[in-house]
Amino acid sequence: MSDEQKFQRIAGVTTILSFLPALASAICLGVASNFRLSALSNPNSLITIGTDGANLFRWGMVFDVFGYYVLLTPLALLLWKWLRPNGPLLVTLYTWCGLGYILVGAMGAIILAAVEPPLIIQYAQASSAQRETLQIVFTSFLNAVYLGLWNPLEALLAGIWWVGIGSLLRYQRPGLGIVSILLGVGALLDAFGNFVGLETVFLLGVGWLVLFFFVWLAWCGIELLWRPSITNAKRQ
Repeated sequence: MSDEQKFQRIAGVTTILSFLPALASAICLGVASNFRLSALSNPNSLITIGTDGANLFRWGMVFDVFGYYVLLTPLALLLWKWLRPNGPLLVTLYTWCGLGYILVGAMGAIILAAVEPPLIIQYAQASSAQRETLQIVFTSFLNAVYLGLWNPLEALLAGIWWVGIGSLLRYQRPGLGIVSILLGVGALLDAFGNFVGLETVFLLGVGWLVLFFFVWLAWCGIELLWRPSITNAKRQ
């Protein structure tokens, strides 16, 4: 087995494994908010989830780092290696956007995991006067990540990566290429909705992302583990 085949196997395994922390993140955050998803983006509600909720929120963010970001790094590098002959500069640009999505997204989750749970715990034990200050600090960090790092920056980088890589993949892996493009469109709708302040467009993008992200993960994992590399496939 060549080094590239070994790396393809590693990328396939990490892509499939990312399902577990991504699912664990959704469960932790759902339980923390009593499955009121709107509470996760509302600082006034999120800060009141208490000590148990704070611990679940922290673990949700830790799992988020691996499920949606870090474990996708081998996949991004392998796609760059596969597709580079079709357009070195464009593929490198798309890959930098993908790696930027991974880095920015993981940074946002780590910041929330480190900062927000202690504030939630302090809020539960604080006086009315102290709660006002804690609320301001909590909201500032939450908005910095939600409305700065994640939306629109992370979503924009992810959208460019998925649409760009998908447009090249569709010639040799049509199904995976189309799913990648559709996933990227959802991310771009997310980013655009935030840029122009259209909540309907933003929510449409978020729903689109949730719908296609796990499909894309499964498809990528299957392609990497059970099909030959694009390098060895016949080019069109």
